[in-house]
Parts: sequence; structure tokens; C-alpha cells
Amino acid sequence: MRTPRQLLPRLLTTAALAALLAYLVPVFINRPEYTAVVSNYIKNPSLDNAAVLAREQFSNRRIAHITHVFVGGVLFVLMNAGWFLFARRHARRDEPLSGVQI
Repeated sequence: MRTPRQLLPRLLTTAALAALLAYLVPVFINRPEYTAVVSNYIKNPSLDNAAVLAREQFSNRRIAHITHVFVGGVLFVLMNAGWFLFARRHARRDEPLSGVQI
């Protein structure tokens, strides 16, 4: 069993990689409400329509951020599980065979 001090570099590495990969992939958000607001703003660029557009843009950014965080968490769990299984499998291979004398 490894101590938490030995696991910290692995956790930090996988957290950084998960965050990097999650934010590198763009999120496509298709919301009919946002499309309608943009269309209304293009037809009539008033302050009221600009305020509604800003509110919808904020909503889209919030949805994208939540998606990035969720994907980053899933990637973090999957990378740690893969690293754990890979290290476990290779630790078994490196052990000498018991009962065999060389």
C-alpha cells in the first residue's frame, strides 16, 4: 500500500491532465432560446435586447463551464483507474517467481 505522500504526484498529474484535456475540447451548446435572442438582437439592437442577450450569453458560458468540470472529473477518475490498473499489472510482472531458483 502506498502512502498518501507517494500518491500525491500521481493525483496532481492526472488532475492537471484532466483539466487540460477537458478545457481544450470546445463545447457546442445548441439552445433555441439563445438563437431567438440573437435573432431579436440582430433585428432590433436596443438596450433591452442587449441585456437579454448578455444574460443568455452568461447562461451559455455557465453551461459550458459545468460541462468542462464534469468532463474533467470523469477524465480524472478514468485516468487514475487506468494508472492504478497499469501499475498493478506491471508490479506483478516484475516480481520474481516464487519457488524457482536461478
